[in-house]
Amino acid sequence: MRLRDVEKGDGFRYQLLIKFISTVSGMRLPDAARIVMYHQEFYGKPMTAWTHATMRGDSNWSIGEREFFAAMIAKWNSCIFCVDAHSSIASLVLGKPFVTAAVDNFQRANLPPKLYAILTFLEILTKTPENLTSENVHDVLRKDISARELEDAIAICTLFSITVRCANVLNFALLEDTDSTRGAKRMLKQGYVFGKSKNIGPADHRTFAEILRKRIFEEPGKTDVKLRKAMARSATKGHYIKGGYELAECYDELALAIGEGGLQCTDEQVRKVIITSGSEKAAFELITAAAAGAGLYRWDKGLSILMDAR
Repeated sequence: MRLRDVEKGDGFRYQLLIKFISTVSGMRLPDAARIVMYHQEFYGKPMTAWTHATMRGDSNWSIGEREFFAAMIAKWNSCIFCVDAHSSIASLVLGKPFVTAAVDNFQRANLPPKLYAILTFLEILTKTPENLTSENVHDVLRKDISARELEDAIAICTLFSITVRCANVLNFALLEDTDSTRGAKRMLKQGYVFGKSKNIGPADHRTFAEILRKRIFEEPGKTDVKLRKAMARSATKGHYIKGGYELAECYDELALAIGEGGLQCTDEQVRKVIITSGSEKAAFELITAAAAGAGLYRWDKGLSILMDAR
């Protein structure tokens, strides 16, 4: 379900900014940009900072490979918007035939051993993180993938496990082919920030993860931190946050659906949460808390097993 406030902009300043960017770019500002411009201090700023550093900072994975990983994570979560967006960017670097074949079925795409190994790992982390083992890490490291490269890949899985859930729940609108191509070229050049991108070094994933965790689950907002933690707990079936707050049925239903990827969330579920929480902004906090819980669970799981296996 599309949230009206996210669509139109968070206050008069951002409403004007959305109109300005849309006019200058010649295309509707994509929902992926609108969501990080809404309630920025709560979600947009910490997510944008980590995503940009991860996807455009120094890494042994090329920008095309990182965008390809994002497209695969989106596919495994059935997020059509994100598959299209990140496949389009990856195709500009790696070539459309390669990306199309690999996204369709990476196991049959005759990938280099290094790419095949990391995708096998990421598929487990994305779909069934509870099944990840130290042997999965060793399998990757034996394919000439460094611990740092694996950590970069885990961060990509974390970030896009969050993003695809928000995209599915909030029903991001698909772009027309021409707009998708235009947006991909801009994203390849500019990255995940508004304005000119600056040169940055390797991403400090652990610091970024803690900043996001603290903002979503510890600091004040329109909703109680205990409620946000409970949404994350429900979304991960108790794996990420243990015990505590008892969720109302409408919150629990939505959190569980978000935990499963968000595709099965219904407009009615979102409406009930808006009504019960009191506002769209409160509902937005709860949606992003559930999504962040699902992503950060994968971060904690992947990083802890990597550390144990080294």
